[in-house]
Amino acid sequence: MVTFGVDIVGGNRYALFVLENEDEKVVSKIKLFRLIRRYKPEIVAVDNVFELFESKEELVAFLRQAPPKTKLVQVAGRYPLPVLAKRFGLNINPKNPIDEAKACAYLAKLGVGEEVSVFMDRTIITVSRNRSLGRGGWRQKKYKRKVHNSVRQVFNEIKSKLDELGLEYVESVKSGYGGISKGVLVVNAPKSSIPINSFRFGDVQVKVEAVEKEKIEFIPLKKSKPFVIVGIDPGTTTAIAMVDLNGNLLDVKSKKGWSCGEVIDYITSIGKPVVVATDKSNPPEFVLKIKASFNAVLWTPKEDMSVERKRQITSGYNYLNDHERDAIAVAISAYNTFKNKIRNIEKRVPAGLDVDFVKAEVIRGNSLKDIIKGEREKREEKVERKDRIATPTVNVKVLEKLREENELLRRKVKELSEEIERLRGKIVEMSKESYERIRRDNLVRSLQSEIVELRKALKERDKRIEELEKEIERLRKMKLLEFEGWMEVKVLRKFTKEEIDKLERELGINKGDIVLIRDASCGGKSNAEYLCEKKVKAVIVKNEMSHIAKSILEEREIPVISADEIDIIESETLALINADRFDRIYRGKLEEIRKKKLDKIEALFVEYKMRRKF
Repeated sequence: MVTFGVDIVGGNRYALFVLENEDEKVVSKIKLFRLIRRYKPEIVAVDNVFELFESKEELVAFLRQAPPKTKLVQVAGRYPLPVLAKRFGLNINPKNPIDEAKACAYLAKLGVGEEVSVFMDRTIITVSRNRSLGRGGWRQKKYKRKVHNSVRQVFNEIKSKLDELGLEYVESVKSGYGGISKGVLVVNAPKSSIPINSFRFGDVQVKVEAVEKEKIEFIPLKKSKPFVIVGIDPGTTTAIAMVDLNGNLLDVKSKKGWSCGEVIDYITSIGKPVVVATDKSNPPEFVLKIKASFNAVLWTPKEDMSVERKRQITSGYNYLNDHERDAIAVAISAYNTFKNKIRNIEKRVPAGLDVDFVKAEVIRGNSLKDIIKGEREKREEKVERKDRIATPTVNVKVLEKLREENELLRRKVKELSEEIERLRGKIVEMSKESYERIRRDNLVRSLQSEIVELRKALKERDKRIEELEKEIERLRKMKLLEFEGWMEVKVLRKFTKEEIDKLERELGINKGDIVLIRDASCGGKSNAEYLCEKKVKAVIVKNEMSHIAKSILEEREIPVISADEIDIIESETLALINADRFDRIYRGKLEEIRKKKLDKIEALFVEYKMRRKF
């Protein structure tokens, strides 16, 4: 892994030291960022992070674009860089930026410094249109439907990938014509563990972003776990939220069927609990077990917290569900209870003591005076012990022997240093060879994967071509039949308004058309009246049509003919009927309709005459 050391030179130029090959150069900020993206170093170490970035926004923008595994480390946080360098045996000239960049790289590799953290272990994936859609007619609607369907397909593919990886997420979807216009997934995992990057393809764009923290955090590379206040919402789904003694939310997580032992392991992995809190005035048994396991202070509200109160407290925080919201709310509420006491402690703790340790002890009920006294006694005891060790009786012979051994060890150190230099050069050569081999293997794997995808696409295309060839053959045969006394009819899959609109858009419904309805059972009065307005010649059905729709059509002298009565040949989108047989059936149906009308008129006339007699 590569380590970069960086220090400001001036005039937007920076000294860069690469630890692994001891390469040193002066570069511009743009080139520095380009090298970081190219070589993907494990650590980018700086004296002070704000020498490299002028604002938090610029820092966040850099970390969003930086390689996922790269850590930005601020070396000189609590102590000046020359002091740290001297402590670890590094001789540097504080006025030489290359020396300071070199010191930053070596110190960070030794675990000195703090990682700059601006993102939570949570990721937002946004799937949306790649371009805006303007106004237009039915063609524009067709295009909108295509775009929104593409967005939905990509959104569902990403969900399937997250399900395969077993990642928890919450989804939010904005519907669009024919699909969705935007979909958002909030994933309960860091961006580095999600194998999806931002991209644009065709009509769809995907944006993958880590969730930004409220404040910049500086996390020691070698650290003890922080003291925390734990908020617990137990139940079928248990949620745990933890805040540090400065009120910063460190983590929140929820899980179904979370056992007491698993919760204890999770809390221990994050920090050392000082307070365990719940939203119930009468704490549940589960919370009491956790509190007893850590010998922590129990915090409960005077009365059960309302949902409205929890929402007020957690506004501005990101969470996956109501359980996480409740856990965050009680953790923050517990912190607020102790906040004034904590602030007071910060002002009164003398220099040299661990402030968070003192805060934790005061919350547990110990007095500040006793804590300070105890820490001073420990320090004095250590000093006395060192003094006792440092003042042994001097033995001249032993001293002479130690000097001889020291000289031998100096020679050995010199030999080992020369051997280290030789091996370091060999490592650099091997690293270059390994890099080329890995790059070549990655390229081969990438090409193999691309070949698999192309073969799959080719197979699907061949299958589609075969289907279209069969359809073309059917259409060719049907076209030949038109010259042998067959005629084309227009096809409705279902007798619905949507299918009628689709046929109107694609082929049009004109006066004198014959319409075949494959499923006429779902049609009603309005659909029948629409066909009457279009003055179609006849309607062919493959099953029973509703009595109302049939009577409306026949009232306008549009016969409804069963498909069983005529010769018909169908494809997916077209149909042909035998013209001679249809004409005979059509004339017969038309005569029946007209006869029924005459019979109805005669019946009305007879009824009228009967009424006149009386």
